[in-house]
Amino acid sequence: MKIAAVIAEYNPFHNGHAYQLRQIKEHYGYDHIIVVMSGDFMQRGEPAIIDKYTRTKMALSGGADLVLELPAYYACASAEYFAAGAVSLLHGLSCVDALFFGSESEDTDAAAPNPPSFLMHAASILLEEPAEYRRMLSDSLKRGHNYAAARMESLTAMLKNDDILLSATAKSHPDSESPLAPDTAQECSSHLSAVLSMPNNILGIEYCKAILRLKSPIKPFAIRRIGSGYHDADTNGSYAGAEAVRALLLRQSGHMMPSQNPSFSHGSFMTHDTDAFSEEDGILSRLSALVPTDTAQILSEQYRTHTLIHPDDFSSLLHYRLLLEASRLEQYADCTPELANRIRMLMPSLLDQTATGMTDTLKTKAFTHTRISRVLAHLLLNMTVQNLCLFTEHSTPAFLTHARILGFRKSACGTLLSAVKENACIPLITKPSDYHPVGAAAALYDADLTASHIYQNIAAKKSCRPFRHELTRTPLIL
Repeated sequence: MKIAAVIAEYNPFHNGHAYQLRQIKEHYGYDHIIVVMSGDFMQRGEPAIIDKYTRTKMALSGGADLVLELPAYYACASAEYFAAGAVSLLHGLSCVDALFFGSESEDTDAAAPNPPSFLMHAASILLEEPAEYRRMLSDSLKRGHNYAAARMESLTAMLKNDDILLSATAKSHPDSESPLAPDTAQECSSHLSAVLSMPNNILGIEYCKAILRLKSPIKPFAIRRIGSGYHDADTNGSYAGAEAVRALLLRQSGHMMPSQNPSFSHGSFMTHDTDAFSEEDGILSRLSALVPTDTAQILSEQYRTHTLIHPDDFSSLLHYRLLLEASRLEQYADCTPELANRIRMLMPSLLDQTATGMTDTLKTKAFTHTRISRVLAHLLLNMTVQNLCLFTEHSTPAFLTHARILGFRKSACGTLLSAVKENACIPLITKPSDYHPVGAAAALYDADLTASHIYQNIAAKKSCRPFRHELTRTPLIL
């Protein structure tokens, strides 16, 4: 039995995700797919557009066999920690053969699959930090670059004269009559920097780095991303990124609870505005072309009832947390003293803004939109630097302390689940109320429960449905 894994957010699940899962089973011959999926809050610091249980159902309907939750501390972290947490979870299962991920520049050959050489090579440099790389990094930092920019410049310099670059360059331009061969060192560096800075490639390198660090037997494989780019807003055709799908769905004006919305009555969207009807029909028609049928039905219902979750739904909670923790902002993950001081300086105006408005106000050249959004998420969810260090300064290879099952397919019960239960060296959680961790494991698990309860509280009020405590939940079976 061959078991593959995918690390994802599915925010929401779309045709590109379904394509990837089909490729793994149909073209690469894997029997089962395990998905490690973020819970209710995403890596960029935003809440998921729809809850983790519904997204689990989308994943299982789309080809996944087992969905496990990535703990919130890793799900809301930078690419390095996000990848490290997810890969360590898979490593702890002790039965996963391969990890597949999307890439803008590499594609595994179905006839003779091999790990993505270019991304693995970049990962090995970042992990081992050879003397020349450290020297370049130091020089770049002295010239005033921030760490991320200095790392990119140094990695580019290390790779630009490598023969592997020629292969990666050719693969990143499949429609070209001949591989791009930069005439100058500057062109070569610019092209390589572009390849390395692509979102899927950044994560791919971190996945490879985590596998190398853990000395894991899991083999990484890249599947070329199809359709629009990660940040592309284009929704033409059948393949668009999750960001574009979210933008399409959140075009509706306002983010009110149904009981506050004059257009909402008895659980359905009602209006006498024919223009509104026309716009809704157009959006839902476009949506049906971008996501699988089951997903389209779920998202359409949430759209019509105005119950999709938006970052601004958490504005009041963020205001409260800012007021409560203004003097202690530095204790939260990713919040430097400089950013903490900026937040305190702008506090009066921030308390009169939505969550997205606060992020826009705080953004500077030094503090990116994603960085600020992530810091606000850490503040909202009470995620401290102290705990982050506790969870990431690991002394054992499989440093993640548990694997919580969100859902699985019935067809996987006798084979995949049995293999996972027999081989896993970390606890498998099927009934949350039966899991009683201690120490760091308890802190990690409590953070998951807190994040889910905060999210579910908002979602319950917005949909006018009863709140459900996490300890009453059991895995979804499809």
